[in-house]
Amino acid sequence: MSFSFAKKEREVIKNLIELTKKSIEAPQTLREFFECYFDGGCEGLGGLFDRVKEVERSADELRRGIISEIYKGLFLPDIREVIHSLTESIDKVINKCESVSKIIKLQKPMIPVQFRTGIISQIECVINASIAFSKSVELLFENVDEVHHYVLEVERYEHEEDLIENQLLEEIFKMDLPLAEKLQLKELVINIGDIVDRTEDASDILEVLLLKLSY
Repeated sequence: MSFSFAKKEREVIKNLIELTKKSIEAPQTLREFFECYFDGGCEGLGGLFDRVKEVERSADELRRGIISEIYKGLFLPDIREVIHSLTESIDKVINKCESVSKIIKLQKPMIPVQFRTGIISQIECVINASIAFSKSVELLFENVDEVHHYVLEVERYEHEEDLIENQLLEEIFKMDLPLAEKLQLKELVINIGDIVDRTEDASDILEVLLLKLSY
């Protein structure tokens, strides 16, 4: 089953889907950023940090454009409000990626080798959840019957990340490290986990939009 939209509405939908692509690009760039940081001698760290910021900036432009357009009378009022909320929630995913990159850029935390694989695994879960979420948004406007499958995928990756996060936190507080370093690592791990939590929040809003479009 698919829905019918006016031309201008379809342009907004196209931009909304493009915004979800930014929610994939941001954590993908963040993964490269972390890999470079772990490498120690990587000279491209500053450039990767700038790329994360550029993704956030371009996503913010898309967000403002979508919200500006929908309040020109596009979509029914209740649909309009949910699209607004969905747009803001996607932007929060990308903003959080930038926040995590700033933690590394500004604090330069000491990350023991044994935690690095786990942190990259966290980010992989973020990327996979974002890919599933983006697909669910595309299908909402093309083949609504398949949306639920990808919503469940988002939940699965969120749960997988949560297990990794909990294991990392347990290991951090078992380590013989100064408390300040433990707390710094804890902050980093939790902030990475927050990215996928925000993706799941966006997916929850998507489900509300699906219900409203269906009635």
